[in-house]
Amino acid sequence: MRIVVLILSIASVFLFGRALGGLGGYLIGIPRPDLIVQGLVGGVVTACLALLLWHRRLRKAGRDDGKN
Repeated sequence: MRIVVLILSIASVFLFGRALGGLGGYLIGIPRPDLIVQGLVGGVVTACLALLLWHRRLRKAGRDDGKN
């Protein structure tokens, strides 16, 4: 489970970087709005999946008492 969360976290960083690359295309005159949308949507989806899986793992381990 931890490996899957790690891979999803790395994928979200990669996809957010892809969105920044698409945004940087505007600086050099080659705009890529498709890269921006792919990066943002993919980054948000993978980050949410990683957080949900990690939260489920913590609840299963009994460490989520709701105080933090």
